[in-house]
Amino acid sequence: MTVTADPIAATPPGAPTGLTGTAGTGQVSLSWTPPASTGGENITSYKVYRGTSSGTESLLTSGGCSGLGAVTSCTDTGLTTGQTYYYRVTAVNGVGEGAQSNEASATPTGSTGCQAKQLLGNPGFENGSSNPAPWTASSGVINNSSSEPPHSGSWDAWLDGYGTTHTDTLSQTVTLPTGCTSEQLSFWLHVDTAETSTTTAYDTLEVQVLNSSGTVLGTLHTYSNLDHITGYAQHTFDLSPYAGQTVTLKFTGAEDYEYQTSFVLDDTAVNVQ
Repeated sequence: MTVTADPIAATPPGAPTGLTGTAGTGQVSLSWTPPASTGGENITSYKVYRGTSSGTESLLTSGGCSGLGAVTSCTDTGLTTGQTYYYRVTAVNGVGEGAQSNEASATPTGSTGCQAKQLLGNPGFENGSSNPAPWTASSGVINNSSSEPPHSGSWDAWLDGYGTTHTDTLSQTVTLPTGCTSEQLSFWLHVDTAETSTTTAYDTLEVQVLNSSGTVLGTLHTYSNLDHITGYAQHTFDLSPYAGQTVTLKFTGAEDYEYQTSFVLDDTAVNVQ
């Protein structure tokens, strides 16, 4: 007796499984597992579909995840920071394209466009008292008196020092970029005082971050007469929690009714990189 087996017709492959997306700087790296069923023929390629909302994926025809062979990973580049992307993958054999995989999503975490730079205008107050912009300052704050000399240059910002109930302010608005790994406010500060207490903060300098409506988003630090020193010291604060926002950096000096305390600022900077 002779038994002859008829050829079994091949079918499109099954769906890839385990699709995952890993966010990077302006990109998403994808990986997946081949389908359990090849459909009876070797898998020749994979197709990647992308959308900006769940269920809206369309075929990628350019970039690092298009024109793929029989690989199980790729990197989708040139993406927008903060935008969530959704993906599905299919396998292709000699018969055709199979079903789509599970959906995966990822949000790029950084931007390739961050440029290292200093953001504050007139950071050392060298434009003088007649043109403090882009700073906004109380009358008399921008100073070139030898009584409170600058850290460098010819000018500084001298808040308070009157020995009476008094408040001075100094502020500048700045837009903080997204995608930078470091965003820092720094300044040099000299504090001198006639207060004699070693335990009570009678006069204070608040360093705050405000939004466009004037609401305080955070107080970075509060200095006082207890922080008096000879000369200047540099202070640095992290602004990365406010990345992507237009904020106002504000210094507010407040004295009580007697004994002066002077808060003298110079060589300010907001450095991003």
